[in-house]
Amino acid sequence: MALVGLGYAALVEPRMLRVRRFAVGLPGVDPGLEGVRLAFLSDFHMYGRGRNRTMTRRAVKLVAAERPELVLLGGDFYDHAAWYRDGAVFAPLAAGGSQVFGVLGNHDFRGGRVNAREITGLLERQGVRVLRNQSTTTSVLGREVVISGVDDPYLRRDDLAAALDDVPAGQHPLVLLAHAPSIVNGLPVGAADLVLSGHTHGGQIRLSPWRQLSPLDISFYLDRLYHRPLSRLQRGFQWTRGCLVYVTTGVGMTRWPLRFLAPPEVVFLTLTTGPADAAVGCDTAARYVRSLN
Repeated sequence: MALVGLGYAALVEPRMLRVRRFAVGLPGVDPGLEGVRLAFLSDFHMYGRGRNRTMTRRAVKLVAAERPELVLLGGDFYDHAAWYRDGAVFAPLAAGGSQVFGVLGNHDFRGGRVNAREITGLLERQGVRVLRNQSTTTSVLGREVVISGVDDPYLRRDDLAAALDDVPAGQHPLVLLAHAPSIVNGLPVGAADLVLSGHTHGGQIRLSPWRQLSPLDISFYLDRLYHRPLSRLQRGFQWTRGCLVYVTTGVGMTRWPLRFLAPPEVVFLTLTTGPADAAVGCDTAARYVRSLN
């Protein structure tokens, strides 16, 4: 039985790219943004162990074919910053007409600031606007959407104050991109409407039934070992500090080329006005999110 489980985790689940679709009703969203689609992908780890480059190409092709208005990328593009081996894997996203924004993850900083700048340049030549502790206001269907992005919180390179400094008061919606969900630890209440993160891979080898960090998650021990900030939010949708947070399982793998109960995924979010379920309390994710799968 153990060998069967290992074979499944090594050969089957890492190739099971799932497409998750949700309707998201964020408070204060302009009715003119009804139906706008956001695609979110993260943790590609190209040139790492396993089929990461193949899975990344599959994910990019899938998203490019659907042409969502916004594509958001959560970092860890290259395992150990091996950007120099890459061509133009992400170029189809912008070529399809989507506006594409991204942030850097901890692996993109391997080799220091020089590699981070090289990766940023490579992505921007492919049409990806990389946000490094900064915000930008973009027009979608004639309405304004603020996209804020921070450098990796796991390595403590994030600067939320700088990223949010120029955002007009009361501007909605504000989408915050941060590679690691530990960004919410210091997020002012109500500072963002939607936070999108990766980093945890949903556990990658998942033993926990809960969405928040527990002793059944390997990161519970690894982050303490490496003295890194703990990401208490491990997977899925959660409501915290006055905003909706989604933590994706990502596309690729790192350390071990295995996945168990945490398959790779591409996420599509369709903006709607009004709550998904008005009968649910306003401090729970279920009020704002409805599955479309």
